[in-house]
Amino acid sequence: MRDFHIVQEHETLSKIAMRHGTTVATLIKLNNLPNPNRLKAGQKIALRKEAVCGFETLFLDADRNPISNLEYILEYCGKSVKGSTIHDGKSQKIMTDWPTDAIRILVKRFDGTFKRVTAVMSGYGNKLCTLVSPLVVINAELHPHPQELKEQPVPYNPVKPVYGTHNPPKPKADTRDPGIQTKAAKTANGQPLTVAEGDIPRLEEFLDEYIGGDVTQSDIEDAAKELQCQPGLIYALAKQESSSSSFFKLGNRMVPKILYERHQFKNRTSPKKKLPSPYENKYPDICGPAYSRAKKNKRGEWIELKSGAILMESDVYGPSGIFQYKRLSKAYQLDPFAALEACSWGKFQIMGFNYKRAGFNDVKAFTKAMSRSDVEHIKAFLKFAKSNKVLLNGLRMKNFEKIAEGHNGENWRNINPEYASNLEKFYIEYNSKK
Repeated sequence: MRDFHIVQEHETLSKIAMRHGTTVATLIKLNNLPNPNRLKAGQKIALRKEAVCGFETLFLDADRNPISNLEYILEYCGKSVKGSTIHDGKSQKIMTDWPTDAIRILVKRFDGTFKRVTAVMSGYGNKLCTLVSPLVVINAELHPHPQELKEQPVPYNPVKPVYGTHNPPKPKADTRDPGIQTKAAKTANGQPLTVAEGDIPRLEEFLDEYIGGDVTQSDIEDAAKELQCQPGLIYALAKQESSSSSFFKLGNRMVPKILYERHQFKNRTSPKKKLPSPYENKYPDICGPAYSRAKKNKRGEWIELKSGAILMESDVYGPSGIFQYKRLSKAYQLDPFAALEACSWGKFQIMGFNYKRAGFNDVKAFTKAMSRSDVEHIKAFLKFAKSNKVLLNGLRMKNFEKIAEGHNGENWRNINPEYASNLEKFYIEYNSKK
């Protein structure tokens, strides 16, 4: 029996069920069909639970390295599976009865007991659930010291300290390399892999000093005149992309808002489009398919906007601010240029891989400019818009859908179906203030 069926023109769910020896109720449940009478030609229908009910867990430490030899228990559908992770940090794959089944995940404590860490829904589609520990796991062994103490201190006589308040130690130069540490390794199938670990890169490597300066009404009007469009459209794009502010305070410095896109990092680290990225298996939280749009419920769970499924934080876009920089920092240690290109930057959220369209020779020159002020953001947007025919035509024709397509690509509806309507709302807001 096949796993999926592609809907043909005028085909009904009952005909599909009869053809494949299943029931309409089963197909509705497997595919989460809100209206089984409204099928679209080309729609993919799962025919059996093995196609969509697979589930496995990836356990990572705080540095997002796989945790091996971790004992776990998966409880689901009245069953209990106990196992231990291997080198890749993954659990064994299980098969739930339905996509709506709950799975409880327990891990072994140091005292030998098991602690429940989370409960998630199986979900529609074979799923890898990534769990990130707040701790760093260090694999090490203790060995006896090779030297023997030849002279034992006299009992009851305190040993004189080498250094004291009147004899402080001389300061030593810090010989530790604060940079990124890499080591050669291999994947399970023998492919070469570079593992990057160690310190988070310093922001100075790709950010400049913040000098301030907000976009003014005059800046918006000048930009609109240069692009031959209405000022309200420039305002609407800026409002949609960065709301009220395009900078925030990270530590002691102001930095531009970003949004990290793991599918873009995957695309930019793949040797060829058809081959997987070397980081996809080890770092699936920052390298893999596009994140899902989700929001938190009252219990603090991430709920996917499209399906209502409960998702892990590692599979959603997540909050803005430092959360996005943590993802960027992890990716930066693996491939600096791909990481910077995989983020959208500033007031107009221009993707890093569009640095040439925005008027820069390399992506670091682009990110440094984006870190200085909003004025730099609007300069980059002007060049980007002029080099983007779809966006420029949309602005000149006041076509909100074309603006959305030009700024986000042909699949903008899948990213944010309200994007065009939001632009129109902000455009009206701008004109009402005049």
